[in-house]
This record gives sequence, structure tokens and C-alpha cells, in this order.
Amino acid sequence: MEARLLHHHPICLPRSAPLLPTSVGCVAAARTLPREPCRPPPVATGGLAAIAVACFLDRVRRRRRRIRGRVFRGLSPEAEAYLAEALHPELFQTKKVEEWLEPEVLRALSRWRESGDASLVDLELLPGIRVEAPGVISFALLRPSVCASLLAEARHYSEGGFPAELPNSMNREGVILNDIGLRPVFTILLRKYLAGIAARLLGNDSERATHLGEVPLGTENWGGSTLNDHHTFIVRYKPQGDRGLAMHVDECDITFNVGLSGGDSFVGGDLAFCGMFGDPTYRRLHHTYRHEVGRCVVHAGKRRHGVTDVEQGERASLVLWTKSLLFRGTQEYKDKCGDIVAGRKPLPEEMGPPDPICLSLTHDRDYLRWSHLL
Repeated sequence: MEARLLHHHPICLPRSAPLLPTSVGCVAAARTLPREPCRPPPVATGGLAAIAVACFLDRVRRRRRRIRGRVFRGLSPEAEAYLAEALHPELFQTKKVEEWLEPEVLRALSRWRESGDASLVDLELLPGIRVEAPGVISFALLRPSVCASLLAEARHYSEGGFPAELPNSMNREGVILNDIGLRPVFTILLRKYLAGIAARLLGNDSERATHLGEVPLGTENWGGSTLNDHHTFIVRYKPQGDRGLAMHVDECDITFNVGLSGGDSFVGGDLAFCGMFGDPTYRRLHHTYRHEVGRCVVHAGKRRHGVTDVEQGERASLVLWTKSLLFRGTQEYKDKCGDIVAGRKPLPEEMGPPDPICLSLTHDRDYLRWSHLL
């Protein structure tokens, strides 16, 4: 297992993603910026450092200009080749994304889709919605038949000998759906459907709800109103492979995690949620969640979480790491985590010893100090 760390902070990254300057955010993956060489200004003063800074900023500006058209970019040659071998070709059709969703989800989003005002998203119409813990919300999102097709497609790709990267720096078993030709489909899912939910749950003050009925949501702004990119993949856990996942935070702003296999098909494999990065309760257990087919759990990417070991069967889930480049450039983002990662501000002192389930051998430098609690 390979984990790319910035200092001692646990951040799970897309596989092979280099660490970029922290002024862009807590950690920015390679996919955040274009890979081609940038164009430095014709006249630069201040030596090589000034040229390097100007070059980097030029890359950021050009990246921002192209974000809006990202859904229309062509597929890679590898993805185009796989389309002829796809097990479920209908999954790759962007016009059918709406058919993936539970009907109640469309009703909850209808007024937002008509007006563009995310404050009109009716959270209470989302099927089976509940507050699992402050800042952790779940609801039924995808039809079970779609979940079965997505999981079968991922297995077909993995077992077919097609070229594949690992989904991130911590999981060994899974498929990056963006890379096999499904990026346009999930971009549509994000822009036309999940973006409204993200804004209502984790967006700016004018769009974010504070309660579900009389229950506080316990959420705050994590860029949900301006999401513009995603890294989407399927991960699988089983006793003979990846059994579980160490405690970490995601390299994203908002995570959507959808169960593809029901809780009756595996033993263990619970999703454990601890505190927020930079909070005194960072390593205190807040909630333990068990996946259901088609049910989506939403949380800020900087909430520490992990997967307990699967003892029998197989647990599979669909994960969308979504991010907002605009939000990452704000002072609010720097105050929440950017200054800590950059070393300008220390982690706050924790409130008492950590809960054992929230410890990470992979990510905590003081693991041995607290290992006696296990």
C-alpha cells in the first residue's frame, strides 16, 4: 500500500498524483491542472523564481478557462477502444443518466433544475434521507439495477486484462471509471443532479440548509456551490485482497459514496467516521455506517474516515471525489485546512486520547504512543 503524505497529514490521493504547491489548496492532484508546459510571459523580472511563479499562475488561469467545457472533451484512445468491448454499453450514454436515479431524487431537484437556485432543493423529498451524524448525510440515489450494472462493468474491465491505474494511493482493487470512458456520464451526474444536493448540504450560506426537519445537519461550506471536477472510481474489499482502509481524509472537497453491494453480502466492512481535519475531535469516533445498495452517503472530504476489515464476502462502492478550484482559492478554505497543511498554523490540541478505531498506523506519526489502546 502506497500513501502519499504531506508532512504527517493523512490525505488519500489519486494514484500517481504529484503534490503541487499548497497555495492551491490542502493538496492538489495532477488532474487539477493541465499537464502541457505553460507559457511564461515574454518579459519576466526577478529571476527564475518570478518566471516559475508566473508560469504556474498561467497554468491555473488556462485551467479555469477550460473547466466549463471539460464534459465535451474527447475520450482517450484506451477508453474508445474499450467501448467496443463494454459489457453494458448503455452505461456510457449520457442521455440515460436520468434513468439511473430514484424517481424521488428528480422530484427533490425539480425546482433547482428549473431555476438554478440550489436553495430550492427539497431535501426532505430525497428518498430515505437521514442525518447519520453531524455533517454526514445519506439517502437513496441510484436504482439497484444500475448499481449491479456498474459493478459488473468494473469486474469485466478488471478481469479482461485492460490497462488500468489503481483508483488511488491506498486501494489496490478497483477501477477508475473516468479512465474507461465513463467520465462524461459522471460529469453529467455531477452537474445536473449531485451539484444541487452538494450546494444544499455543503455549499455557501445562501444555499446551504441548516436542518432536516428539526434535526441539525451539522454541515458547513466546503465548496458545494462551485464544484467543477471529479475523480470517480469503484473500490472493492474482500478478505483475499484489500480487507479494509486505514483512517484518512480524501483529496477532494465533497465525497459521494454509493453502496454497490448490500450489507447482507459481506461481514465487516463498516465505514467509520471520525472528526474533521483541524478539529480537536479529529480522532474521535462520530458514527459507524453500513452500506446499502444504491444508497449514497455524503460528507466533506476532510472528514477522517476508514473502512473496517471485511471478514467474509465482498464489499463494493462507487466513489465520487468532487472538488471546487474556486473554493480552494478562498481565505475560508485556507482557514479551515490550508494554513495547517502549509505549516503556517499547527494542528489544534486534541480533546483527550483518540478513539482506537480512529487511529491510523499508515498516517499517524504518534501511532505507537496510542497503540496500547487497541
